[in-house]
Amino acid sequence: QARVYEQTLEYQRVREELKLAGQIQSSLLPSVFPKTPGWQLSVTLAPAGETSGDFFDVIPLEGGRVGIVLADVLDKGIGPALYMALSRTLIRTYATEFELQPDVVFFATNERILKDTRANLFVTAFYGILDPQNGTLTYANAGHNPPLLLRAHDEGNTELLQKTGLPIGIDEEATWEHNTVEIFPGDVLVLYTDGIPEAQNTHKELFKRDALEAIARANLQQSAEGIQKEILDAVYDFLGEIAPQDDITLMVLLRDNE
Repeated sequence: QARVYEQTLEYQRVREELKLAGQIQSSLLPSVFPKTPGWQLSVTLAPAGETSGDFFDVIPLEGGRVGIVLADVLDKGIGPALYMALSRTLIRTYATEFELQPDVVFFATNERILKDTRANLFVTAFYGILDPQNGTLTYANAGHNPPLLLRAHDEGNTELLQKTGLPIGIDEEATWEHNTVEIFPGDVLVLYTDGIPEAQNTHKELFKRDALEAIARANLQQSAEGIQKEILDAVYDFLGEIAPQDDITLMVLLRDNE
């Protein structure tokens, strides 16, 4: 009985520490987004446990530009949560230093992480710099799930913002490329972590990216928040009684019709 009592106390202590870690993590995420007339942004992060390996950020930059980040650290637990906090801090720091160079932001972040840590973890990340005035998005993709750019006035056309380099934290000599796309009025950009396409139901079936794209396209006339809700509702309906096995993060960026 004494051993059981001690184990129960230890379990409760660990749960409290995990809960506190989760609260600290949540406090690192932005709760207020820059106001960008003509644009809508909606984002949700749903951890699978007390802490999360996913993170997102929305960074105000000079000239009215906005940096958007979505990332996913390999694995779960306290270690990846700490790695997430470090990665988020470094990306945000270098984003303000190299304002128009997302590829350089990743290079600097990668170099510092590999010099300062020996965690044997890595992070996939997407970082885009939006110019709301002309609708351009300059981005680098460090091994992350390619965001979907759904064209409103070209039915059925979806552009994938593909990987432009390795995940961060693998190779100190790694470099990234950057690309630029234009987001036209009515277009929708959907960013997500693998907790959505890899969501698995009781039949061991995966939700998959095709379903994500189909739901987003079927709801292009809705607001960014409405599109996000439809996607998340579909994912949880697909899971049924199964709890998500991975963190789910979803960001929807919409340019209003003029």
